[in-house]
Amino acid sequence: MDTKEKIIDAAFELFSTKGYLGTTTKEIAQHANVCEVTVFRHFGTKEGIFDAVLRANSILPEFQKITVKTDDLSLEETLNVITKKLYFTLVNKKKFIRIILSELNQYSEKVIEIYKNFIEEMDELLVNILEKKQKKYPLKNIDIKIAVKGFIGMIFSYFQINEIFLDKKISTQEIDNALSTFVQIFLRGIEDI
Repeated sequence: MDTKEKIIDAAFELFSTKGYLGTTTKEIAQHANVCEVTVFRHFGTKEGIFDAVLRANSILPEFQKITVKTDDLSLEETLNVITKKLYFTLVNKKKFIRIILSELNQYSEKVIEIYKNFIEEMDELLVNILEKKQKKYPLKNIDIKIAVKGFIGMIFSYFQINEIFLDKKISTQEIDNALSTFVQIFLRGIEDI
């Protein structure tokens, strides 16, 4: 593992346990067994470290893999694959998401901007998938970007209620049923049949 990766891993662990504001660059350096100057040389600022942590733990690479794998699937099958992948990726990133949500109002404008860009990139990936599928599956004349935000919002809210607020253990069957229902609701809203 190179120095940059060690710093990102140390920052992720500390941000996940102490929060962004509760973590200092000095602690990150100590946790990564490097000098604080080395941290700044690689990332410039604490926000730069946070940006690198977000990108390293991003679900976007997983979404990009889905895009490639869904080219031969129907619109419904594609949405089912995306929905499950998104939900279970959120579950795997739960610890970090909990910290982001709990401290979002306290972050500097720079960090909020990083987070917004992350969300926008995720929205854009799904919009691109739907635009590709639109050639084969006619969609209503609606704003796809707004529809995508609503769709992702349903999934994220379900995740947030179960995994963050209630910390509830639910069966895979219950999750599958809920996610399938969200896909059906979304399809009825966008398909032009």
